[in-house]
Amino acid sequence: MKKIIHITNDLQRLGGVQRLLVDLMTLQKDDFKFEVILTRGENEYTEELDKLGISVFHKRDIGLFGVIKRLNNADLVHAHLFPSIYIALLTKTPIVATEHNPHYRRRDLLFVKTLESILFRKYRKTACISEGVESALLRDLNWPQDKTQVICNGIDLSRFSNKVKAPPSHNNSIKIGMVGRLHPQKDIDTLINSLKLLNTFNCELHIAGDGELRHQLQNTAKSIGLEDKVHFYGQVNDIPAFLDSLDLYVQSSNWEGFGLAVVEAMAAGLPCFATNVDGLNNVIDSKYLFEVGDKEQLAAKISKILESNQLYTNMSQYSVEQAKMFSIGRAATMYRSLYNEIIE
Repeated sequence: MKKIIHITNDLQRLGGVQRLLVDLMTLQKDDFKFEVILTRGENEYTEELDKLGISVFHKRDIGLFGVIKRLNNADLVHAHLFPSIYIALLTKTPIVATEHNPHYRRRDLLFVKTLESILFRKYRKTACISEGVESALLRDLNWPQDKTQVICNGIDLSRFSNKVKAPPSHNNSIKIGMVGRLHPQKDIDTLINSLKLLNTFNCELHIAGDGELRHQLQNTAKSIGLEDKVHFYGQVNDIPAFLDSLDLYVQSSNWEGFGLAVVEAMAAGLPCFATNVDGLNNVIDSKYLFEVGDKEQLAAKISKILESNQLYTNMSQYSVEQAKMFSIGRAATMYRSLYNEIIE
């Protein structure tokens, strides 16, 4: 059985990349032998990966030379995220990468952009998680198109309800939610400020995730008198249960590679709104998109849905059907073919 090593930064539960890797390895465990090398953070999937018999190694424990030695003993290396994608370049084993975002701030520097356009040609193939990500890669690094392939992310649909939700009762609080890091990539400020414009409804905001902006965002909610309406949950391990507790989902992001969190919310039957950026606009219909930073547009779209039970039901039905297009099984099949192509 051929051995494949995934090298990535961490295996945190709230990360879309991390969830994708675990789901892929679960579906491909009978096809390949897997190992995972982490270059920075922790493994929060210990129980799942132990059951699969997949070993996880930390760079801090085995050192850089230990990492290279393990990579050299594999049949294929699959690299994800910076700086892991740089470390993978040190191996003599064939390597592939997955591009997870359309924009990386480091590539705003001409030196870095030029360096990566040269170094990354060592990758046999780069999988892009959406058409928007592929377009950005081809544009920014002048990438050969025959070395890229679009493989959309997918989710394990069985983890979610896949049922149409009943419209919320206006006698109770209407729970709007979002899942993601509290990071500049996620424009949570707009989401918080849109809540102020929904004062005709009894709305609350529930946010699963943590990060460096938590204190700042809490102050934003407090400054507009919404500290009792905005709830920060920090790390949430059971995302399906969290989504089931919501009435509506919003992905307010400045940029996204794909929008895995939106697909999960749709699989939970939630009406979903998202920003009109590459990645997200490949996942959800344009009528459910709003422009980045436009709190008035977002509030108007939410109000329209909450004023009509029929519109709410229609949107929930759309979500359930749309989520089916992004099954992890489809992604696993495409990656399996890619791996075999490179190994052979």
